[in-house]
Amino acid sequence: MAYEIFTRKVRRMGTPSVTFNKMGRLQFNKAATAKLEKEAVEYVLLLWDAESNKVGLRLITKRDPRAYKVAYGAKGNGAGFSAKTFFDHIGLDYTETRTAPVEIGEGDILLEFQVPEDYFAKRKQQHLVLEGGKKGKTG
Repeated sequence: MAYEIFTRKVRRMGTPSVTFNKMGRLQFNKAATAKLEKEAVEYVLLLWDAESNKVGLRLITKRDPRAYKVAYGAKGNGAGFSAKTFFDHIGLDYTETRTAPVEIGEGDILLEFQVPEDYFAKRKQQHLVLEGGKKGKTG
C-alpha cells in the first residue's frame, strides 16, 4: 500500500488576509486582526471601489446604521462579521470559500484588499425582446 500526501484545505497565512466564506462572512486572519485589535476597532464602514474591485475598512467611533460590528474570536485567532448583503451588492460568488491578501491602509482606511475578478458571480446572459415578442440572446 502506497502513502499519499494529504493537501490541507485551509492554509495558515502569516501575512494579513481576508476570507470570504460560504456563510456570507468576511473573516480576517490573525495577522489582519492584530491591526484591528491595535486600533480597538468595534465598528467599521465598508467602502467599495467598483472600478478597481477594492474594499476598504474605515474605523468609526460613533454609531452609524451603515456600520458592521466586528466580532473577535474567543481565542484571539481572528475577527470578522456578516457581509452577505455586501457580497450580493458587489456580485461576489461566495458559494465557495476564498482568500485574498490584505494591505494595511493609510489615513482613515485601516485595511484594504482587492477582490480578484474570478471571485465574482458569472453574469447571466441577458435576453432581448425582439419585435413581435420573440426573445433573442445578447453577446
